[in-house]
Amino acid sequence: MADSFHFSVNIISRGKGKSAVASAAYISGEKIKNEWDGVTHDYTKKQGVISKEIFLPDHAPEEYKDRKTLWNSVELFEKNSNAQLARNFIISLPKELSIEENKKMIEEYVQNNFVKEGMIVDLAIHDESREGNQNIHAHIMTIVRPINEDGTWGQKSKKEYILDEKGEKILNKNGKPKTRKVELTTWNDKGNVEKWRENFSDLCNKYLSKNNIEKRVDHRSFKRQGIKQIPTIHLGASSSAMERKGIRTEKGDINREIKKQNELLKNIGNEIKKITSWLAEFKDKLKESYKEYKDQSKKQIENESGLFNLYEYLSFYQEMQENNRAELSFYGKRNKAIYDLKRYASGINYLRENKIKTISDLQGHINNLRSKNTEIYKTIKENSQKIEDLNKCLAYAKTVRKTKAIYQEYESKKIFKESFYKNNQKEIDQHIRARTLIEKISGKKNLKEKEWLGEIKNLEDEISKLNTESEKIRERYKEINHIKYAVEVVNKEYDIDLSIKIDKAIKRGEKESIIEKIKEYKQDSDNFNKKRQSAKDYYKNQER
Repeated sequence: MADSFHFSVNIISRGKGKSAVASAAYISGEKIKNEWDGVTHDYTKKQGVISKEIFLPDHAPEEYKDRKTLWNSVELFEKNSNAQLARNFIISLPKELSIEENKKMIEEYVQNNFVKEGMIVDLAIHDESREGNQNIHAHIMTIVRPINEDGTWGQKSKKEYILDEKGEKILNKNGKPKTRKVELTTWNDKGNVEKWRENFSDLCNKYLSKNNIEKRVDHRSFKRQGIKQIPTIHLGASSSAMERKGIRTEKGDINREIKKQNELLKNIGNEIKKITSWLAEFKDKLKESYKEYKDQSKKQIENESGLFNLYEYLSFYQEMQENNRAELSFYGKRNKAIYDLKRYASGINYLRENKIKTISDLQGHINNLRSKNTEIYKTIKENSQKIEDLNKCLAYAKTVRKTKAIYQEYESKKIFKESFYKNNQKEIDQHIRARTLIEKISGKKNLKEKEWLGEIKNLEDEISKLNTESEKIRERYKEINHIKYAVEVVNKEYDIDLSIKIDKAIKRGEKESIIEKIKEYKQDSDNFNKKRQSAKDYYKNQER
């Protein structure tokens, strides 16, 4: 299967307390003063910036190659307090490629997808991992306001009058002409993010293939790929930094449990495929013998696999192992005898504990295991999402407490309220937004950090317990595989055409065991090779 990858896109907006200059300083590791609000953003101590470069379309002023000039020009041109300033991308790069190949690939990507469309692009490549190339990713900032051919800032959109069939303006209830917003670029088109993700996926696979690397990526989510996999939760900057230093964090532990569950899901899924495929082949062979008996009842046909008693298969397999020990040394015989006896006892106990007698019983048991594992997967996925949401609430609660004093002062103002808001807009807007999001996620207005932390702990414990359940299911499949192997060995050893005995049983209206017939032949002779040959001859004669 192809791997998924991180590709996030968002708008840098003043309305959300963000700044294009601050973002540019962060991704480049530079110190830049924002001329719009006078705040200096210093990220010169930031480590892990591998490369940084600004790409211009042909008609853009050359002076915008300077990061400080470019983003201050954007900030100063946008006058509104809720202005959209830039589009921001964070894209994970394949660690299998060298840094040079990743740099070449992402530069080709921004040229073909953004610069050709007239956007200015600020690109930086980061890798904060101590090992090097283990957490390599790209930060991309693009302008959202187009540049005119003369190098000046253009319009994002325009208003257009809505006309009737006669070409006259349609009026609203207030008597004013109705208008609609018309975008002047395709940069905000619906479907762009999907297109950008797919284009990156295609280019990434091209570079992986060119470098003879088997790995492939897919821009679609696990769900859209039809893959049962639980996404990990977002670590955040502080937890990521601690984990990179080898310090375990609570969020990191949750992700380790999720990764453990995903590995179990993969292993159990593979076991289910192998065993269900074997059962299907086994039953298909049986069904061939029923073709001439179409008048048989549906119930009888559905239960055809009930002809085979698994206890008898295990017993006969155990007896066969006694003969296989004959040529071994004394210690070899003893060790194999102990091993065979343990496997036999384990198989018999498993059948008894789970009330399995026939092939059809085994199939029903496997279906139950599959259903149980699916429920575990669903519960862990739901719990992981709840933990993600609660962690967001905790982060927003910190913002609320940090901005509480300013917001309360703003609310208490009777005069000069507007000027106070203008001077403290960032903190006030952050407070309101954090409160709104907490209520939206938790359904509660009050801050319940202690309660949320307790809930996260309970959810973590449940995920850990469910992973233990998945491990038990995996162990059960190991036992089922031994039973499956015993059936295959017995059938192969005696070269039995299963359909012969079924034919006879159906004609008699009985469900006589094949294994019992084999045992009769076993008891008739003292020589193993003669016993085997006589069994083969018997069934060959039945075919005539």
